[in-house]
Amino acid sequence: MPRTEQAARISAPAVRRRGPASTEDGQRSRDRVLQAAVDLITEAGIDQVRVAEIARRAGMSSGQVMYYFTSKEHILLETLAWQDNQDFIRARASLARVKGAWRQLERFVGLYLPASPADPGWILWFEAWARAPHNTQVSQFLEELFAPWRETLAAIVAGGLEEGVFAAPAAIDDFTLRFTALLDGFAILRLRHMHKPSRSRLVELAMATARAELAP
Repeated sequence: MPRTEQAARISAPAVRRRGPASTEDGQRSRDRVLQAAVDLITEAGIDQVRVAEIARRAGMSSGQVMYYFTSKEHILLETLAWQDNQDFIRARASLARVKGAWRQLERFVGLYLPASPADPGWILWFEAWARAPHNTQVSQFLEELFAPWRETLAAIVAGGLEEGVFAAPAAIDDFTLRFTALLDGFAILRLRHMHKPSRSRLVELAMATARAELAP
């Protein structure tokens, strides 16, 4: 199957799927594969991981794994969607417990940045990003996966404007694009093997940039 066709079949996590994972047992088996893939890709990177290793970690055969997925790239992207969905649910719940736009923005930054240099979600994002320049379907998939994060940031900015604590940027969409690009750059610094600034230091730097743009 051509790579573009494989990528087109990949979709974000759903509560119920048609086909192999449409039953409770099938969903549980599929989730075991995804958790095993998260662990192994975090440890070694997708290029060093074999389907047989994922199957062994999940307590299944390679044939059972390929019953749910079409290729190793399919496993990577579905694993990213599965992990990111969990991360976003936790982030949304955490943000709901914070009042005030400035505090929400600071919480968002802390949640967005890698928790550690071995953050599973971010390692999966980097593995997937490496494939995007050569596959427009993968690029589209990643854009759709990222949209809820950008929309959440836009909602925080809109809330700050309503509260009167933010000055209106020229365009909220432009601000979210610039700010998430800044956070992505900080994430690279956090994950690299050389000097790694602390997450608290990166949050301080990001909030300094936000204040320069949004403070009345």
